[in-house]
Amino acid sequence: MKQRAIVAMLVTAAEGTRTRAWLQDKLWSRSGHEHGRASLRRALTDLRGLLGDNFNVLFDVNNTEIRINQDQILLTGGPGDGEFLEGIDIDEEGFEDWVREERQKQHTTSTGINAAARAEPKPMEKIKLHPVDSLQPTLAILPFTTARGYDGTGQLGDMISEELSRTLSRSHMFDVISHLSCRNLDARTVGLQDIRAALNADYIVCGNYRTDSDAILLNADIVEARTGKINCTRDLRGSQRAFLQGDEEVIYSLATEIGNEVMHHSVELAKTRPIPHVETHTLLMSGITQMHRQSVASFARAKTCIEEVISRVPKSSIVHAWMGKWYILSVVQGWSRNLDLDSRIASDFTRKALDLNPECSFSMSIDGFVNNNLLKRFDVAMDRYADAIEIDPNNALAWLLKGTLHAFTDQGEKAVAHTTRARALSPLDPHRYFFDALSAAAALSNNDNEQALEMANRSLRANRRHTSTMRARTVALHRLGRMEEARQSADELLRAEPTLTVSSYLSQHPAAFFESGRSWAIALKEAGIPA
Repeated sequence: MKQRAIVAMLVTAAEGTRTRAWLQDKLWSRSGHEHGRASLRRALTDLRGLLGDNFNVLFDVNNTEIRINQDQILLTGGPGDGEFLEGIDIDEEGFEDWVREERQKQHTTSTGINAAARAEPKPMEKIKLHPVDSLQPTLAILPFTTARGYDGTGQLGDMISEELSRTLSRSHMFDVISHLSCRNLDARTVGLQDIRAALNADYIVCGNYRTDSDAILLNADIVEARTGKINCTRDLRGSQRAFLQGDEEVIYSLATEIGNEVMHHSVELAKTRPIPHVETHTLLMSGITQMHRQSVASFARAKTCIEEVISRVPKSSIVHAWMGKWYILSVVQGWSRNLDLDSRIASDFTRKALDLNPECSFSMSIDGFVNNNLLKRFDVAMDRYADAIEIDPNNALAWLLKGTLHAFTDQGEKAVAHTTRARALSPLDPHRYFFDALSAAAALSNNDNEQALEMANRSLRANRRHTSTMRARTVALHRLGRMEEARQSADELLRAEPTLTVSSYLSQHPAAFFESGRSWAIALKEAGIPA
């Protein structure tokens, strides 16, 4: 939404130019200077990702100003065709004041519009100003209505859908349409076709609720917008008082259900349809999901899916970063047949990702992952994570991986603080087991063995074959003096990773350079891992 606003603000400016400070003031006045600057930078990065090479044709960007090249755009329509920026709702006072002033001008257009309207773009370079299809599935959360026969207020349903939209939008796996765009659509009175046309969503979440004393009884449907099929229905129960006081357990539970369903549905579509006929975002979600299932067959299918996405979107930084992560996991999970080669390929993919978009926070995080876990270049990895967080302070993966690096380098308190923040930022991540697994390592480095065991067990309940988690559980049990359980855990670890030895662990694991890794190796040996 704000990317569209930036384009409109530039088009209406004299000579197509606005200062960065002016844009920040209008679109992120509530965020503070530093966060506003980072948000503007991220919005420009998103525009670059949407427009590809056309970005450099359309925009000139420097440290103080942003200009749109007016000879490269063609405006159509006029005041008689509708209200200026109709349908774009941004809850920022500066933006609202600016839109109001522009609407009052009506037929009096600015110098920038006149210049753009008179200019005839070059025949071979005429560019349409609309985003390409997203690589993430788009979700629309409609306001929850009151259940039939329940005559309570509808305000609570609007609040539930707003909080659910905010929670889901914190995941890098989905695009979430703003609550302001969805709040006037009622699934009971507006047809699915009209909702799909209005929001251009891949999945629609709708439902109803009622209250019973303090309880909220919530019923939610997850609908595939293209077919109208209800993929799943979920019933949840929570405390009304707790929700109003900020405890959002019912929201997190529903958000997790939605995320898991979308990811699972993507896998099923990719399995049952010929790949050329599967939507790009479905292929990407399927590849990401299967990459983390810890089955060799699923892992191999993940690579096929992501390779197909790269062939379709060869200039996407994020997709190249995911391919880099695939190679990282192949090494970390012990499935690589050539560790040095796969490490180089992983590095090549993340380097390509950053070449395509030097300010992609996600790609920086995965490049840090390569440098930490495979190349053992800890200083480079730390810089990558720090840069990723500076660009996007809400990048949960960057906080998680930075915390893990602190764990490996004997900085236990920092490790726990960073991984705790990561879990708070991404409470519904479909790969939550990964967050819990690395949080277990952070707790071990801080000598909190009970917490380490709790995190490891929670991770294994979600993904019982993740060998890194098995190692953390084994070490935690050993440290707690529960030797029989530690030996049983070590046996399970060897069944999942038969070639594991203490010496191979020390030669490959980044923590082996530090006291944390050496102490973990001793625990593994005493629990029964061969020397």
